Parts: sequence; C-alpha cells; structure tokens
Amino acid sequence: MARQNFYDALGLKKGASAKEIKSAYYKLAKQWHPDVSKGNAEAERKFQEIQQAYEVLKDDEKRAMYDQVGHDAFEQAAAGGAPGGGAGFGGFGGGFEGFGFGGDAFGGGMDEVLHRVFGGGREGRPHVQVQLDLTFREAAQGCSKVVNFQTTVRCQPCNGSGLPPGVQPQTCKTCKGRGRIVVQQAFFTFESTCSTCGGSGHMVKDHCRSCQGAGVVKGNREVRVDIPAGVESGTTLKVHGEGGEGPKGGRPGNLLLQIRVQPDKVFKREGADIYVDIPIPFTQAILGGSVQVPTLTGDVVLKIRPGTQPGHKQVMRGKGVKVLNSRHHGDQYVLINVTIPTNITQRQRQLIEEFAGEESSEPETAAAEGSG
Repeated sequence: MARQNFYDALGLKKGASAKEIKSAYYKLAKQWHPDVSKGNAEAERKFQEIQQAYEVLKDDEKRAMYDQVGHDAFEQAAAGGAPGGGAGFGGFGGGFEGFGFGGDAFGGGMDEVLHRVFGGGREGRPHVQVQLDLTFREAAQGCSKVVNFQTTVRCQPCNGSGLPPGVQPQTCKTCKGRGRIVVQQAFFTFESTCSTCGGSGHMVKDHCRSCQGAGVVKGNREVRVDIPAGVESGTTLKVHGEGGEGPKGGRPGNLLLQIRVQPDKVFKREGADIYVDIPIPFTQAILGGSVQVPTLTGDVVLKIRPGTQPGHKQVMRGKGVKVLNSRHHGDQYVLINVTIPTNITQRQRQLIEEFAGEESSEPETAAAEGSG
C-alpha cells in the first residue's frame, strides 16, 4: 500500500502554516513515540513517517520542492539523491535515459537542486575550516585578526574563466546557449542546469593549462576577520563567502573559524563571569582598607571591610565578559586570599603575642563581669 503524503501524515491540508505544522508534529510525536508504545511495530512505523513528514514540511525550501514535484517524485529523489543514495533523479524506471543526456538526465543541475534540498549532490561549495587561537583578552573584548589558509583561489592566467587567452567558447548545442534544460515526464516538468555545458551555455575545446579548465587553483588566501567580544573556546564563527573560490565563477565557500582561547594568568572565566584571586595581608583583613583589583578595562580600587574572612567573595557587577551578540556583560568575582607571613621581626612577634594574650583573656573578663 502506498504511503500517505506528508500533509496527511500530520493530519494537515496543503497550505498549512509553519505554526500548524509544528503543533501537529509535537502532538503526534508524543502520541506515537516508541517509548510510549514499546514493542508496537505499527507505532514505530507511524512515528518514522511523522518525523519524515516534519523534516520536509518545516523547511521552506524542501517544502517548496515537495509541493512542486509531488509526493512520489520527491520520495524517489530523496531515495536516490540524498547522501548515501544513488543516481539522483535519473531513476524513474529508466524513463529519462532516452533524451541523449547520458545515464543521469539532470546532470549537474539536478545535483545542485539535491545539494540545496537534501544536502547531497556531487560537489559542495568549497568551505574552509580554520582553528584560530586567541588570548583571553582578545576573546573577551573582541579583536581584528588576519587569517591565512590554503584553499582554492582564482586562476590568474585565465582570470577564473578556465579558457586560454584568446579562445572563444562555442554555443552549447544541447541547451542552445540557455544553460538550462527542460524535461517533461508524465505530469511533471523539470528544469535543470545543462549537464553538457554545466550551465554556462557555451562549450570549449581547449582549456587553461594552469587550472585544467576549472578556473581555480590551490593557493594561499589572507582574510581579515572581526572577532566579536564574548567568544569562547569551542565557538565556531562563520564568515560568509570568505572560503575557497568557486569553480568557473561559482559561489565561494564560507570560512569557518574554530575558536580556541588561551588560559590567562590572572582571570578565570565561567560563561560571561570572570574570577580573580586577590591576596591581602592578615592585618588588612582585620583592620580593613582598600586594594587594587585588575579588571578587563583597567585596575579599580576595591574597599576591604574590617574583619574580612579568608575565601570571602565580592562581586563587581557588569565587570565580566560581554555576552556574545548581546549588550549585557557578566560579573567579576573577587576572591579574597588572606596571606600569613612566614618571617616576622621580634617587634612584630611581641605585638602579636600581646594581641593573642588580650584575645584569650576576653572570655575570663566577660565571665567575671557576668558573675558580679
């Protein structure tokens, strides 16, 4: 029995809003989840259909393609052209092989559609991934960095055209210079990039020797990137269009920067909050006073209250790291470490002993006053 279409699977009509699709999915997914109906094969099958329907209909691009070609054609395309699949849309019972385009009637054009819709296709855009090391302050406050990397760059001898100087391309006979091919099968009409000329509408006999007609070669690229304040280790920044050069004037890839932040000797970070240890002498902990505290924007004076205990934590609001893509800042926490001297003078020892003596006599004095 043929499976129901994706709208029926979610109990919706064509034209349903994104909100209706999401609501229907969560309701049905909860009802048919395998954990709810353990051992029920029908429930598992139903749950898979619901998930498949939602994955397509929630995506505007996939949904548009689904609405255009219909359920059966879309299913066959997904089975043949999705990652790990076979020949793409070329498998309608061999019905497209008689058009003179070879085994794959849609050539690179339909592969481009599949790449856009399913994430498959023969060749993706030349994205480049680079690890970028930053200091603690560079990550916290933002900075500008120059990134160097190896990727595809435009071929200079042919200026990216793939043609030797002076060579004129000829009009493609397959698409007659349009760069697109229209194929009709039953009730469906498909338009795709011409596989013979790759969509250029032209054909050439000779290619540039430097790039072998690709229009790109391996080379070094240098890109200046503005790093926003608040990034941390593990963050991936996408710089659109700054990856590798696309072949024959195709779309360039993106530059993906994987951020790695070096530890700092003074500051420790947890999210947007930072921590700093401040040592003070025990006399200052007893008597109070003030101390210079480093912050990301410079030193500030922090008041120490009399009787401050070791490990006391004071908070400085808004002195932390800027929250990424936000106006807000975290806080800075100052951890007080009371230091005990290891070497003291005779005079210092005498004063401390007097203090200790007075401290130990206080309970006796208090007891005597209470008995009187």
